[in-house]
Amino acid sequence: MSEKRGLIVMRRATLFLAIFLVFWSPLLLAEDDPNIELNAKSINLDDDEQILELKNEIEKKSELEKDMIVGSTVVFLNGREDQIRSRESNLGNLITDAILARANADLAFINSRTISTSIDKGLISVRDVKESIPAKDEVIVKKIKGSDLIKTMQHAVSKYPETAGFFPQLSGGRILFAWSLYSENDIVRAEVNSKLIRGEEYYLIATNDSLAAGGDGFEEIKEAEEIENAGRLDEILIDYLQRKEIIDRVEMERIIPLRRVGGNLVYRVEQGDYLYSIAQKFSTTVEGIMQANGIENRNLIYRGQDLIIPGLR
Repeated sequence: MSEKRGLIVMRRATLFLAIFLVFWSPLLLAEDDPNIELNAKSINLDDDEQILELKNEIEKKSELEKDMIVGSTVVFLNGREDQIRSRESNLGNLITDAILARANADLAFINSRTISTSIDKGLISVRDVKESIPAKDEVIVKKIKGSDLIKTMQHAVSKYPETAGFFPQLSGGRILFAWSLYSENDIVRAEVNSKLIRGEEYYLIATNDSLAAGGDGFEEIKEAEEIENAGRLDEILIDYLQRKEIIDRVEMERIIPLRRVGGNLVYRVEQGDYLYSIAQKFSTTVEGIMQANGIENRNLIYRGQDLIIPGLR
């Protein structure tokens, strides 16, 4: 009787351990050797039909959950590596918008290597989100001094126009920076909440835990005071998509590169630009841009044209 009771206890312990492994250590179940040690005895989980059925049931449920629809988009959300590692991306902006909607912060800031792939137009599933941001990053809010935040931004754009995994994606702020082949890139204007960052003030920055720990050379973020953990990044994005339901547009023009040519800062015209929109972007006037560039007809500018922006140094 005692021996039978012992076998029952052992079986229940084995079942409990299997459930624990399935929920908390799925990587262990993927190993080639299915044997585990329990009370110095080797147990082969594959020999227990009930445990195998339980494992399969949980795996099927997990796959169904990944295919659950959490939102939709009418625009292509760009996560291509050759794009996001040298410029802002609508997907990067969407992710940081989601962070800012959840976290108690002034600015959301992540590195581009956080994003692995794009999200196509149409329905968005949990699987799409997890493939796009596969790392199980936590979002950490830190309190950082304005002067250190500017240094952080300077480092983030330091490799442009080369691609770099630490090129930023952000929400709640704007960066204008100048690059040159002959000198280091430098910040021209840095804003949070549409106001210039003041060196002596403090700001709350929400970022992924790798940057919060100083990854990719972000030492200023590492040294900043930690305020809170706002949750897991993929779950934050899923919640945001569920509340938005449809993504029809994402605000852009948060990170703007300018080229330094002599004593001037030059902006390269992009598709969809007009002189009026360019003037608004840089807080100047159409007339000022026309005069600085010898333009006679305000309607005749073209993609790829370099324009001197007056008033910026």
